[in-house]
Amino acid sequence: MNKVIKNIIAISIAILPINIIMIWYRLTQIENFTTIDMTVYPLLFGGGSIILILLLNKFLLKETFKETFNSGKGTWYWDILIGFGLTIIYFTMFFLERSTLYEWIPNRNPPNTELINVMIDLANSPLLMVIWFGPVLWIGIALFEELSRTFLLKTMWNINENKDWHILAIFLASSLIGFVHLYQGTAGIISIGLKSLLVSFYFYKYRRLLPLIISHGLYDGLQFAFFIMQIQQ
Repeated sequence: MNKVIKNIIAISIAILPINIIMIWYRLTQIENFTTIDMTVYPLLFGGGSIILILLLNKFLLKETFKETFNSGKGTWYWDILIGFGLTIIYFTMFFLERSTLYEWIPNRNPPNTELINVMIDLANSPLLMVIWFGPVLWIGIALFEELSRTFLLKTMWNINENKDWHILAIFLASSLIGFVHLYQGTAGIISIGLKSLLVSFYFYKYRRLLPLIISHGLYDGLQFAFFIMQIQQ
């Protein structure tokens, strides 16, 4: 089996099914996710996908973790600092988008209350809060999404060594990731896609996974923490 086919198979097994299922569900869902759903599903499906990606990388693609996810030069403490830097850029984009993008493209869909309900439940349950801000946030969300993103990018780059294809792959991957968040409306899709472009180009240049995980976890976690504190007041 040649290299191109192996990478296409890896994408078809590890990336496309879960994204297609999420898009299909968001297009057809009648009821929102419950707090238990939002706690269990990231751990179940995210954790399972992490294991699947690592197995495919090792046994199908015959690549080490370092070759695929962490081949760039760097140190763990420098990764942490860059992760904080990316978080600052994320929040800068967040505030700029609220005053531009979300004003230009207002979301006319009915309000999605699932995240609000989750934050209310977290505010009233210290145990749920520990679970959510621990394994759910850092494993089921940040690690899963960044491992999936970088695995998709790396497997697409493996298909063709042409630089133009690598850039196109970044835009294709970011478009897919943005569209998975269609429940946030058109502005949300664009916003998530733009943030994906940012970290994808970072990974393209530096090939370091940890800064992406740190920035993702901090960005989501700080937003949740802020709103929970508002609810508790």
